Amino acid sequence: MRRTAAFFDFDRTLIAADSQRMEALSLLRHHCPGPLYPFRLLKVALAEPLYKRKLMDHDRFNRIYLASYKGIPMSRLRAHARQLYETCLSPLLFPEMMTCMAAHRKQGHLVIVVSATSGHLLAPFVDDHAPDAWLATPIETDGNDQCTGRPAANVCVGGEKARAIGQLARTMGIDLAASHAYSDHHADLAFLEAVGHPTAVNPTPDLKATALARGWAIAHHTLTT
Repeated sequence: MRRTAAFFDFDRTLIAADSQRMEALSLLRHHCPGPLYPFRLLKVALAEPLYKRKLMDHDRFNRIYLASYKGIPMSRLRAHARQLYETCLSPLLFPEMMTCMAAHRKQGHLVIVVSATSGHLLAPFVDDHAPDAWLATPIETDGNDQCTGRPAANVCVGGEKARAIGQLARTMGIDLAASHAYSDHHADLAFLEAVGHPTAVNPTPDLKATALARGWAIAHHTLTT
């Protein structure tokens, strides 16, 4: 018998933040990895208006951000990600989404986190909340643990995210038509379309318009009670 799953995006869906942005600001202000790092972040800042105006897709924008990791030891990124999670990200988890995740577990559903975010940023959440599976964008490293500034595989966003959960469904025996997915961003449209029960969480205007047109569930969460 096939299983039902609940797939959760991470940034701005489970947490009220963009973890990559918070990582970049923290590294720049307190743990700058080297003299070139600010210039690489400048490229990200220059690309962001293009991305917001839909003149650059999510995949390309993510790759520009990943390039800022070039030359940084992966061990350093992991250690910083754990510190960032404990001090900044964990308090920003939406209580309603954590309750939602617990409710799916109680129903016997598989809980799976799927994010375009780099794996080291997602790992502390995974360690603390133990989803049944998780998918993120892997970072390429050389033989000396140094990041090359490139993804080790496709960026887990858009159609790639939908393909990834399709592959996972085949591997884990998941019935996608009976499953649920949660995301905030219109870049995840294919991801949401892949399941029978999509929910737009604090959606972008484009995703909200699509959700309303298709009769999808829409959830609005805040950190206040």
